[in-house]
Amino acid sequence: MKHAPRPSVMPNRSRVALTGVALLAVVFGGGGFALAAQDKGDSLTVTRKAAKLRNAKRTFAPAVADLVEGDRLVVEAEDGAWFSATYALASGPVTGFVHKGDVSAKKDVRLSGEGVRENYSSSEAAAARKGFSPQVEREHRANNPGLEAAFQAVDKIQARVVTDAEVFAFISEGGLAQGGSATGGGQ
Repeated sequence: MKHAPRPSVMPNRSRVALTGVALLAVVFGGGGFALAAQDKGDSLTVTRKAAKLRNAKRTFAPAVADLVEGDRLVVEAEDGAWFSATYALASGPVTGFVHKGDVSAKKDVRLSGEGVRENYSSSEAAAARKGFSPQVEREHRANNPGLEAAFQAVDKIQARVVTDAEVFAFISEGGLAQGGSATGGGQ
């Protein structure tokens, strides 16, 4: 009697590895929302609370403009993980580089604060996408009073703003810069 071939079942370790790879792709690939190729003149919307238009396509290159969520840019060119884009300042247009993970080409992009309630923060929206809404947090806090100190510590960490200068100093002092420069590299 012949048996039907068994479907190949991936060992648990392989599934975990693939899940890890998929997670890394989401984290380092702009949240899983790959932008289609953009043409010169296309419009981009800043989707981060704070972002920088930089003078080179490097994470810690000096900023030529500070951007906030909702700001509009015009694509000049696309180059790997970066866009060369123009931003209209009151003093005149400035061109620089913005990382693809900081912008969206969607015309109907939903920014934080838009929707049913007008005061959602970007962190609340991100948590909600993960299923951890303010309501879920309140319930979890109420059901786990022993974790209040941990919640307060996380809130303090999330409120911390780290400047480019602080990050640059950390990288330099720690000897973490590749080739001796924290501003080196293409990403």
